[in-house]
Amino acid sequence: MKNNENISKIAIAKPQLQRHKVKLKIGNWKNHFDLNYVNTIIAMALSDFDDNISFDIKGYLITSQNLYLVVQTTEKSIEKMVHKIEIKIIFLLKNNPQKLKENRRETSFIADDENFFYEARKPLFKIYPLENGHLVKLITGEKVTLPYFDRDLKELKALIHNHPFCSAIHYLGGIDPVEMEEIKDSKKQ
Repeated sequence: MKNNENISKIAIAKPQLQRHKVKLKIGNWKNHFDLNYVNTIIAMALSDFDDNISFDIKGYLITSQNLYLVVQTTEKSIEKMVHKIEIKIIFLLKNNPQKLKENRRETSFIADDENFFYEARKPLFKIYPLENGHLVKLITGEKVTLPYFDRDLKELKALIHNHPFCSAIHYLGGIDPVEMEEIKDSKKQ
């Protein structure tokens, strides 16, 4: 008789993943920094999640006004997920000091500016549902074709395929600034 036969095995269920499609409107804190710095900090925050948290980015687009995000996570609440992203951004802003833009002539460092930290205590994003199906498909690597010409779709494709902070780079085989996981199943959700 082997020793392994008497050991009972317990099956542990994997945590249920929730798929979230959100449009996050970037708050006024973005006005304190250069646009590329804001986009870079957001990309760093999305890439730098703890291994304990299941946070798989399926698609994203970071523009000057919004962050469009398609993720699968164990968080059931969108607000909790966004709050974790905001905490990462505040942490990165404190640890990667950049000069604040107060006006065109003056700059000050983040550590000395209490007004910025007051803004950072507010929610950094306003949460909206992502309802543009064409945008969701394009940032998750799917192709969108219509039997007719659509000027808005053509402009959206041009924006996404030429944008440096977009997951379309990853799906086209390039290296993008955010670590993400591709949708592997044939039927994309």
